[in-house]
Amino acid sequence: MSFQPENVLFDKGVIRRIYEFRVRLAFGLPPTPQQVEASRAFAHLSTFASRMCITQQTANILQRRPARFAAAILNDTQTLNKGRYLRRWARRLRGFAFSPEDAVMIAYGSFGVDVHLQKAGIDAVVTNDLKLAANFHTRYLEIDGRFAEMVQNLSDPHRALKLPRIITVAEVLTGV
Repeated sequence: MSFQPENVLFDKGVIRRIYEFRVRLAFGLPPTPQQVEASRAFAHLSTFASRMCITQQTANILQRRPARFAAAILNDTQTLNKGRYLRRWARRLRGFAFSPEDAVMIAYGSFGVDVHLQKAGIDAVVTNDLKLAANFHTRYLEIDGRFAEMVQNLSDPHRALKLPRIITVAEVLTGV
């Protein structure tokens, strides 16, 4: 992969497929191609990413699942909390035809906070959602301009934040 992000955020759909992969293997069932792909991408990114993250909502879902399947995912990831301005940015992203859930996921990429490190922002959001990725790439210049306008008016630690890259599981595996 030419782009090797140090900090990645996995969306809920990718984590769901990884979880399902582990469950199916434990019960002797063959995993689906999407589950294999998600698990391979997770493993690949873990070889060079220093921080692999999930949202608080995804962590809450995993914590309600059987620990024998969810614990490994929770142990391998850090949980991002909603930071200041996350909701504002998500609201603005809705103007670019993102669903509410997709807008929040992208906003976590810039304004999600790792409370242990006291650090906001990540390099890339990994998703299975091809529509989200296509919309982000198609409208990137508009989104980046709107983001730049927003952060220039914020206080200092927030001015240094940047947009994450949106990459699909397939792009992780093909090295795009």
